[in-house]
Amino acid sequence: MNMVRLQLIYPEELVKEPILCKVCKNFNITLNIRTARVTADTGMLTVEMDGDSDEIEKAIKFIEEMGVNVQPIEGQIFME
Repeated sequence: MNMVRLQLIYPEELVKEPILCKVCKNFNITLNIRTARVTADTGMLTVEMDGDSDEIEKAIKFIEEMGVNVQPIEGQIFME
C-alpha cells in the first residue's frame, strides 16, 4: 500500500461539488481529510490517500479532470 499527502485547491464554481465523495465511491482508496478551509469562493484541503499506486493515480487524475488543482506535499509519499 502507498500513501500520498496532497493539497487540493477548489475554484469557486466547484466548492459545493461532492468530488471527494465520488472519489471514495469510484476508486479503491482510503481518503483522509487532514485540514480544510472552505469559504464561499474557494476551498483548500490537505488530504491523505492510501491505496495501490494505480488507484491513487487514477483518483488524482479524476480530481484534476474535475477542475481541482492538485499539489503534492513535498516529502510526504510513503510506501509500505
